[in-house]
Amino acid sequence: MFSHFQIKKIGNSPVKPHWEFSFFYQGAFYKGLYSHKGEIEWYESSPAEEIAKKLESQIHEMMLFHVYEK
Repeated sequence: MFSHFQIKKIGNSPVKPHWEFSFFYQGAFYKGLYSHKGEIEWYESSPAEEIAKKLESQIHEMMLFHVYEK
């Protein structure tokens, strides 16, 4: 599990919103962009592919809770 998960809405589009997210995982800081389609684009320091798949699942859950459940 990661810690210090933060999100920030990017832009003003109500139809195609995007969110910037960041968190720490095993002492490393990761940051990326989450699209309205559920696609994740990692910024500079992306995790290894096998770790990314695990983290992406957790990111989807966090986004459902923090954005879509409101």
